Amino acid sequence: MDKKNLRKLMKEKRNSMTETSRHEFDNDIFLKIINSTYYKLSKVIFVFVSYNDELDTHRLIKYALQDNKKIVVPKVISKNGHMIALEINSFDDLEPGNYGILEPKHYCKEIPSKDIDLALIPGLAFDLDGGRMGYGGGYYDRFLKTLSYNCPKIGICYNFQIIKQVPMSEHDIKMDGIITN
Repeated sequence: MDKKNLRKLMKEKRNSMTETSRHEFDNDIFLKIINSTYYKLSKVIFVFVSYNDELDTHRLIKYALQDNKKIVVPKVISKNGHMIALEINSFDDLEPGNYGILEPKHYCKEIPSKDIDLALIPGLAFDLDGGRMGYGGGYYDRFLKTLSYNCPKIGICYNFQIIKQVPMSEHDIKMDGIITN
């Protein structure tokens, strides 16, 4: 299946989840993340702020802030795919960005990507070889190239988003692991 049709299929599957399943799956993923060695060893966590029907990261962000982790979230800088990581101290530091996705406000401090020691990455589909298919803008692939070699890049998704093989391009960055329900 090509990327366009696979994206459409995964969005439809995600949209068709019941609220009960979504809540249960989100809780399972949350618990797996906070109990993971990746999380326990991290000090600076890059995580996306969930939007619409994506798996919930809001609970994780609030928990990690209370757990004295430094939380950095993406901010799109230009439509040509440039994204940076800015530190937030609470959800009050966020406002809707270009796509309606919550992003850090202008006063938030940029954190060098080399300082990040855990990156939790969204995607529409993943495979067990680390393949990831995002939304098609290339923002994450460009950003992931700037992370330290030692920073684990962990895809987080629902189990139905793991497929046999994700169609990959030469510029696509593979994940080091996947956490799912």
